[in-house]
Amino acid sequence: MITRKKVSVLPIYMVGFVWLGYAMFFPLRTLIQYVLCAAVSLAGYTVGKALFPDQVYQTPSTAEGKPQESKQEETVEPQVASLRKEKDRAISELRRLNNAIPDKKISDQIDHLEEVTGKAVIFSPEYYGGTQHCNNFDFPFTILGGDRDDCLKVQQILQRVYDGRHTFRITGSRTAELAKYMENAFLATKVSFCTQFWSVAKQIGVDYEELRELFTLDPRVGKSHTFVYNESPFWKSHCLDKDVPAIAETYGMDFLLSVIEFNERMKETV
Repeated sequence: MITRKKVSVLPIYMVGFVWLGYAMFFPLRTLIQYVLCAAVSLAGYTVGKALFPDQVYQTPSTAEGKPQESKQEETVEPQVASLRKEKDRAISELRRLNNAIPDKKISDQIDHLEEVTGKAVIFSPEYYGGTQHCNNFDFPFTILGGDRDDCLKVQQILQRVYDGRHTFRITGSRTAELAKYMENAFLATKVSFCTQFWSVAKQIGVDYEELRELFTLDPRVGKSHTFVYNESPFWKSHCLDKDVPAIAETYGMDFLLSVIEFNERMKETV
């Protein structure tokens, strides 16, 4: 007999639920907040291990001392291996494409990605995120970029989730990606703009929160991304941090480069 151990995945899920729940109800902006969340998740993992321990079992072995594989395992294992190989290859290509410079070669990159994965590839910029700035605002639209027939197939799937009030916009993959770069660059600029006036308000004794409420009364302004936090008066997020420098440095966008420089200076003030 050969002793085997089946590792329980439920404790890992509990850690994930802890991080998700903590991010929904508590802020995650400072180091101490991340450390506290990590401590709570470690406690959750320990409790999960106690409630759902790893399973130890024995399997019969053959004359050569190797365990006998069931017919089900012999049938499933090659399929699983094939799926994992395809997944790893797709992820590798997606990472390469994501890290590549967004230039005129992007169409060739998409063609290569489709060839490698055997899948139709479209771009759908997401406008929801992991902070309250995204979750509290409604986005009744979906952008689909790529081959129109492929986009229509995705639209048919999404129409089972959304009702007729939802807007679908189909465009080219390059336009869809540039739209997302443009949006993130604008939001970063908006945060820096508000931070600049927050700084001026402090200098002349004006309450920025009152100033912000008056400023956003104009419907042309919009309320999103107008908060300025005293302990972190700058923008910092996985989307803005990668997208804004990428588009600005690739195409030498002086204005955005100055926004990035201002944001870095604000980081040094705390």
